[in-house]
Amino acid sequence: MRLEARVMLWMAVLLGAAAAIALAVMARLETQRIERQWIEAGQVVAETTEDSLEVGMLNNSPEDIRESVKNVEEGDLVESVTVYRRTGTPWVTSSPDLTLSESAKAALMSSMADNRTVDSSGEGTLSVFVPVPKSPECVGCHSEASDVLGAVEVRLDERPFQEDLVRSARTSLVFAGIPLLLGIVASVWAIRKSVLRPLADIGEAAEQLGEGDLSVRLPKYRGWELAEVSSTFNEMATQLEHQQRDLKETADELRSDLGSMEEIQSLLTSGAGLGDVLRRAASNVGAALDASGVAIWRIGAEGAAAVWGAPPQDPAVVERATSQDATVTSAGDLGSVPFENEIGWAVAPTRIGERVLAVVAVGWDPPTKLDQSERDMLASLAGLLGVAVRNAELLERLQQKEQVLEGLLRKTLTVQEEERRRLSRELHDETSQVLSALIMNIDLLESQAPVDDASRARIGAVKALAEEAARNLDRMLFELRPALLDELGLMPALRWYVAQMSDLWSIPIDFEGAKLGRLPDHIELAAFRIVQEAVGNCARHARPSRVSVRVKLVDDVLHLEIEDDGIGFDALEVAARARTGEAVGLEGMRERAEIVRGTFRVDSVPGRGTRVAAELPLPEEGSPGVQPGDGVAQPVTTSEGSELT
Repeated sequence: MRLEARVMLWMAVLLGAAAAIALAVMARLETQRIERQWIEAGQVVAETTEDSLEVGMLNNSPEDIRESVKNVEEGDLVESVTVYRRTGTPWVTSSPDLTLSESAKAALMSSMADNRTVDSSGEGTLSVFVPVPKSPECVGCHSEASDVLGAVEVRLDERPFQEDLVRSARTSLVFAGIPLLLGIVASVWAIRKSVLRPLADIGEAAEQLGEGDLSVRLPKYRGWELAEVSSTFNEMATQLEHQQRDLKETADELRSDLGSMEEIQSLLTSGAGLGDVLRRAASNVGAALDASGVAIWRIGAEGAAAVWGAPPQDPAVVERATSQDATVTSAGDLGSVPFENEIGWAVAPTRIGERVLAVVAVGWDPPTKLDQSERDMLASLAGLLGVAVRNAELLERLQQKEQVLEGLLRKTLTVQEEERRRLSRELHDETSQVLSALIMNIDLLESQAPVDDASRARIGAVKALAEEAARNLDRMLFELRPALLDELGLMPALRWYVAQMSDLWSIPIDFEGAKLGRLPDHIELAAFRIVQEAVGNCARHARPSRVSVRVKLVDDVLHLEIEDDGIGFDALEVAARARTGEAVGLEGMRERAEIVRGTFRVDSVPGRGTRVAAELPLPEEGSPGVQPGDGVAQPVTTSEGSELT
């Protein structure tokens, strides 16, 4: 409920309560007035009755008294008339059946004892007791010592009085209540118009102001207090509106500056060169300071590293700013130039710690005045520019070191592969030939030499050992440098390797690969080594029931995926071990992928298997396409005769 409605409701309640109290007091006063009139009327009737009975009592004539009593009783208001003796017993009465209540008896005795008129009300009647004084004429008949011979009771019916009281009260309430109600309504309306409505307007305006509507204004009020509140509120709203406009302009400027700095930071993170960063920084500084030209010089370099617009080109000023380590302007050092002086150019050094990295020169054509905020902005931009230059230098050094490391790693891998190839060739040409000759000689010895059965069995065992050595040598030659990879390409080499591993470890291995043409040698070698290491890890450590190998080429990116349902491992723990020199297999796969600009990922959860994925992009020039049969699973037959797809 609004404040205005609440105040009006409470005012109506309070005024209504006051009106009700006033009407109740009025009704009470009116009742007391009518009661007094009624009692006074009863006393007059009683005293008149007593006077009318005086002659009969002096004559001691009960018949005259009864006649007078009867005449008095015939009145509209008189219910009965009774003459009491001094003892309180009735002497003459118009209604023998009527009795006195205890309060009426007390009033009777009080009237005779005090010799005064007493009234008593009860049970719808009003009894007025008038004492009968003892006169000199009564001495002969009455010898009592008391001055009162008895009392006369006139009993009046109160129902007409009560009806008259109700009518009077109703009339009084009507004639008093209507003006009072109109007064309440008028008071509430006047208070609402002069106080509550302005207060409600002030509350609504304050609420709108709090919600951000600074255009709200209050009208002028008549009362001095409300007029003062309205004037103060409007002045405050106007000041807030001006401050909001100034803050908005300042925020726009800061947002523009921040956007410029974010743009420079994005250039740094994107790997842009220092020249691009400085050129972008020069344009942003010029836009932020509304300059006509900006130039940035790097310390130790000849000429400006970045130029925007038409900046000052005096090398002596640059040397001066660098040597003084202060912002130099056309009017002197910036700190000593008054705000009302115009400045044509300013040169500020950018530094990190004690080292000056660059100098930024800003020119204005025509010269302009720089207030404190613009001078602070120049200093801030110079500091941010120093950070940008420092970050760009560090990024360049880091990229150079990464290139050196990458080159060393590539050379190392190349040397490793060449050594593998040399060892494979020497083992094939020498050791493999020796084993083949040995097996042939054993066969010849077994078939031609006259030996007994024991010697023949011994010769057979030697032959089996030679054949096992030949198979181990063949597997070693394949792992050192698979000849199929050099002769037929990646897919045949992988298909043969998967079949050999499935037969060796008795693990079902599904192989799915597209028919690819020959890929660049370094891509084929990296892909083969990644699959070789991943499948070998599955066989040696994962204890899987099934392994799948998928190879496909999508948009000139070779995708490799090796997945098993083995015991899995904690990938974060293994990654931490790899950084300390352990888990060299995973780190070797990652290095081989990154050396060809690819990505490598391992997903594993203990008890839920492992998934190894690598993406190797092909070089842009000479990228081979996918041959017909893309995505078709090629069957691989193991030595046990089962197909792997």
